[in-house]
Amino acid sequence: MRIGSLTAIAMLALASAGALTSAGCAETAGAVQARGPRTSAADDDPWNVVPADTDALADVDLAALRASPWSRSLMQGDLDGEREERRQRFGFDVFADAERMLVTGTEAAAAGPTTLTIARGRFDAGRVGAAFTGATPGAAKADWRGSPIWEGEGRSVALVTARTLAQGDGPRVRAAIDAAWGVVADVASGPLGELRRSLDADRHASAVTLAISVSDGMRARAAGMLVVPDGLARIGARLDLGADLDLEAVAVFDSAPHAAAASSIWGEAARTYARERMIILLGLGPIFDGLTIGAEGSRVHAHLHIGAEKREGLADKLAAMLQLLAKTRR
Repeated sequence: MRIGSLTAIAMLALASAGALTSAGCAETAGAVQARGPRTSAADDDPWNVVPADTDALADVDLAALRASPWSRSLMQGDLDGEREERRQRFGFDVFADAERMLVTGTEAAAAGPTTLTIARGRFDAGRVGAAFTGATPGAAKADWRGSPIWEGEGRSVALVTARTLAQGDGPRVRAAIDAAWGVVADVASGPLGELRRSLDADRHASAVTLAISVSDGMRARAAGMLVVPDGLARIGARLDLGADLDLEAVAVFDSAPHAAAASSIWGEAARTYARERMIILLGLGPIFDGLTIGAEGSRVHAHLHIGAEKREGLADKLAAMLQLLAKTRR
């Protein structure tokens, strides 16, 4: 599913942390077992609709982003001019019709990385189906565990329940329905779910949660574009948008020396970025003023705090940058 502005939302979280998002989970993880067949599809927690073999997940609370003064202008604008195009292409507009979205990726597939998007909101099955079949030659409607599913050219879209939509590579959409029914294990019961729980620590839900298992495939694809520290196993972060902006992150390594080395590299990188002329000219220095990074055993913890008194102007500058990047993408 191609939703241009979603990329910008994820970039907002990364930009808020100076591109230093990092998080962690349990250091060891075995095979995740399915919880057992359920009597109906469970979607109270959208993570239940994501298969356990997922390697990367971004959980975006669109309602929270619409309500927050930090991101309201981003959500109310039309970053890439594709709002009406999305309605025609997908049968809904994620910004108007969805309250929450999970974008996931899996590296383990033999044919290469696969993607799956889960959206919670208000959907019209007729419009969704008509949009998919209209854009996909030879598409056909089927039924999978009571959920309507449209498939064609290796892609699928389904209404897992009336309020939860799954879209992505064909087998992943059926797997999402299986996960909701408990036929296969869901990501909430696996390592990334443990990561989310460690970040939440009984707090309210975050505006954005990122969780990633660093696989060999990710390292290979990142080569030449960014440096993945030695020994890095899992990363993740949560972004909270109240009166203040807070981003908490932790990275899990296979040893304390690897964690200490990464902490030193990331700390120096943050100090270097803070001195960049463009950062100073754009007035983005406050992003780095409240950033702390430190190692603790085999983990690296990072925290970013930007007070409400610094919000005026900063949020608009970030939105303007993202709008420019979105236009450049087109």
